[in-house]
Amino acid sequence: QGVSLDQLLLRFKDGLPGAIALEVIRQTCLALHVAYAEALGDDGRPLRVIHRDIKPSNVMLSIHGEVKVLDFGIARGEFQGREARTESVVMGSRPYMAPERLDGVNDSPAVDVYSSGMSLFELLTGRPMSLSINPVSHDQAMNRQLQYVHIQGMSTAAVEDLRDLIRRMCAYTREYRPSAADCARDLEQLQYAMDRRYHIALDEFARTTVLPIYESRPRIAPEDAIQQEDEDFLLEVTGALTSTSPHREPRVALAPYVFVGVLGFVVVLLGGLALIKALLGDQTLLSSDDRVRVEIWIPNNAQAQLGEAFLASKGAARIAPGSTLLEIFFDDGTSLHCPFEAGEGTSVRWVGSSSVSINDGDARPCTPVHEAKLMDVEPHSPP
Repeated sequence: QGVSLDQLLLRFKDGLPGAIALEVIRQTCLALHVAYAEALGDDGRPLRVIHRDIKPSNVMLSIHGEVKVLDFGIARGEFQGREARTESVVMGSRPYMAPERLDGVNDSPAVDVYSSGMSLFELLTGRPMSLSINPVSHDQAMNRQLQYVHIQGMSTAAVEDLRDLIRRMCAYTREYRPSAADCARDLEQLQYAMDRRYHIALDEFARTTVLPIYESRPRIAPEDAIQQEDEDFLLEVTGALTSTSPHREPRVALAPYVFVGVLGFVVVLLGGLALIKALLGDQTLLSSDDRVRVEIWIPNNAQAQLGEAFLASKGAARIAPGSTLLEIFFDDGTSLHCPFEAGEGTSVRWVGSSSVSINDGDARPCTPVHEAKLMDVEPHSPP
């Protein structure tokens, strides 16, 4: 139960919040270190597992904020004293594949460090890094693209340290790359360099962002899935599909009459509207509502006021477009003011540390309001 990182990137076009990206890759590096150095086989020896296909689609964030490394389909490891690997037509995934994998060099844990660095860049910027297989061009292209790495709430010096870490993780020569454990340590230190207002806990991010995405996924009934599998097999073997409804002859004779009737109705309707408009002059025919729909996600221990609407946990309201203020009232008596620009379909999500995300963008700190009092109101039902 969760969402892969590439699915999150569909929502966060310009990259995930910096704190989330750093923590997800930190935990990914820890998992890779454990898989290679600490996971033991039945004989008590390390399994030496190398994933070989780390990328955003193979890392999942659960609805509880847990980081899961998925798909060991082309992994390599040592089991009971002998080397074993899963065979696959696909060696890995470009652009996450380390250069030495293209040269046929024996795999090492450094290939997973390279892929993790490439994934980190994509999580921070919203786009994959494009690098050359030529060593010189590789370094030049990386230095140029690393300028796109920025994190709100992080000092210029710390951002440069982060760029340097990605530079080392994605080094062309594997001997220059740090270990997965070293990467995890450096990423943890970089998180301490962030302004605390921009810190976002994974469990809070999962509740306010991952869970809604997970719950909105398409669902297929088991019987439909079985039927689809049968149809796929039938199509592959015979080129034909089963029919789920009886064949019906088209009612061609009635079609012209239906068309003429609909056309006549439209003409009469338009004529009536024109007549009413002429009688009323410039007055509006129908009462228009210029308000826009805004969706809100806030913590369970809070309520919010948006315009004239009062919301609890999750809800939506129609308000006037433009600059507006979301007021969040917590059970402990504190409150926050979160200004934003309201437009049709705008979403405002609480992402922790006194911050909200507008349309799943970067975390934006709210202004604390002292001595606020929680309002005793009924939650507003979404319109």
